[in-house]
Amino acid sequence: MSVRSAARRHRDELGGVVAVHADRPGPFVVGGFVLVWLLFSGLTLINPGETLLMTLVPTAAFAIMVGLLLLYVSAERLLVCERGLVIGSVAPGLRPYVIRYDQIVPGSMVPVTGARRYPAETGTGGFPQSTVRRSAWTRRGLHFVGPDPKQARRHRAVLAPLQDPPPRSVDRRWVWFAGTGSSRPEQVAAQIAQAAGAAGAAQLAQATAAAPVRELSGNRADASRHLPGLR
Repeated sequence: MSVRSAARRHRDELGGVVAVHADRPGPFVVGGFVLVWLLFSGLTLINPGETLLMTLVPTAAFAIMVGLLLLYVSAERLLVCERGLVIGSVAPGLRPYVIRYDQIVPGSMVPVTGARRYPAETGTGGFPQSTVRRSAWTRRGLHFVGPDPKQARRHRAVLAPLQDPPPRSVDRRWVWFAGTGSSRPEQVAAQIAQAAGAAGAAQLAQATAAAPVRELSGNRADASRHLPGLR
């Protein structure tokens, strides 16, 4: 599903798209993928095929595999819409999550930097979670408390529920995190606050607009102060 497809699919519920933020890997990560391809391609030259075609086929196959991996790890998006958010991967065969503004707990949404320390500060380790949309290269994003990921999926899924965490907020709801890529998290928070206010979610809009940027420390003792609503 592309960004445009996701926007069209959920337009009736969320309205038009205000902004799109992509949490893509940086040049060092992309360079690492290229180096892996060069390494595997070079290994095929140690014992090349009998013909030029047989020599080039493995190189092409490795290029396709690396390209597909890079496509999937680069597909995380955050769509700020008029009445809610679309969060998650838009890679082929995958669907992102849909969260209306009235499903977000007012006062829980804060812009965050130092997102690489998120696993240490929250005590979740490096285990993938469906509600935590961050990668190893994610440095900034938004934290908030919202709905059950099963409800936010809007479709039946086979493997995704295996990554659903238990409710971890003080009011037994789900903690969400969305990377904002190269966009400053306070800028994205301001966009959400403006859209939420126009949609009638006044409390969410006011609290989000006033929320200061939180720099994660990686210390478990700071979690509840940096990430509102976290139990």
